[in-house]
Amino acid sequence: MTRGPVQKSSPEVEERGRTPLSRGAARNTTIHDVAQRAGVSYQTVSRVINDHPSVAPATRERVQGAIEDLGYRPSLIAKGLVTRRSQLIGIVASATDQYGPAQIVQQVEQSARLSGYDSLLTTLRRFEAAEMVQAVARLQQFGVDGLVLLTPYDAHEIVPVIGAKVPFILIDATTEVEGPSVSVDQFEGGRVATEHLALLGHRRILHIGGPVEWSDADLRHRGYRHVLAAHGLPELPRLNGDWSAQSGFLALEAALADGLEFTAVFAGNDQMALGVMAALARMGRRVPEDVSVVGFDGTPESAFYQPPLTTVQQNFAQLGRKSLEELIRRIRGQRLGASHHVFQPQLLVRATTAPPSART
Repeated sequence: MTRGPVQKSSPEVEERGRTPLSRGAARNTTIHDVAQRAGVSYQTVSRVINDHPSVAPATRERVQGAIEDLGYRPSLIAKGLVTRRSQLIGIVASATDQYGPAQIVQQVEQSARLSGYDSLLTTLRRFEAAEMVQAVARLQQFGVDGLVLLTPYDAHEIVPVIGAKVPFILIDATTEVEGPSVSVDQFEGGRVATEHLALLGHRRILHIGGPVEWSDADLRHRGYRHVLAAHGLPELPRLNGDWSAQSGFLALEAALADGLEFTAVFAGNDQMALGVMAALARMGRRVPEDVSVVGFDGTPESAFYQPPLTTVQQNFAQLGRKSLEELIRRIRGQRLGASHHVFQPQLLVRATTAPPSART
């Protein structure tokens, strides 16, 4: 078979057809390539990469153009040797299979990227002080500039170990812990949820809380008890779940089987509230006509429960932004203000709560 002549592309055509990234990858572009393209020394390229002020604007623009043309990606390790910063944030988090911790980690990572930092994440299935200390030590080996520690449990043992080795910020730690922290006022969340039910006229309010070892669960329970004492209401037996809908279902089912009388339930989170509502429906009790229900967290799905759930909303995006803001201030050695930043939750009143007199 006769073949026609093979047409070869000119170098100019090949160059135009190659993307900057592929060009950089194919040629293994170095800082010296950038310097040659821009007509400057490699030291000048280094100063531009590290944002040194002693570079003329025209030269800086020419170097940046060469970097873009060649698809050059400076080594973070090499850059760190010059700036003494890795632009890495270490995150240690436990219980990330739960909605709240998972949302917090996501928001911290997004805030880090917006601030010019990459993240290294270490997750712990369950919180143990020794494991968190080991995780911190591993992240320090990567030269992280700072640490974000998500501590939904008691963090008293952690802070003395970390000390001044590396800047850090705690999320969800109680204000009794000695160390900079950002958190939502869990006590206030438990208080406003229970106060809402008390002001509706409920006298027997049941609380199904989260695991007792979680500081969040303990603080929400304290807020619940505070309202009962303030209104002279009886404190019903404390029931606990594991944050899952199933645990809320089983706890409520057990309360009904024991003959416990109540007209309202404050569930420790929205998932357990879903389980509570399912158990009530199985027993033929209507929400809110027979029993009012309040959840916690403000999950997006809670607005679509049947009926839509009254809940206490936490602003996880705010936690992520503020934690990074405070950590970066510490990394840069700036003057610091308060050690503890506590945000207030918001009660979202929907269709699962009503006065007990509305029951028929």
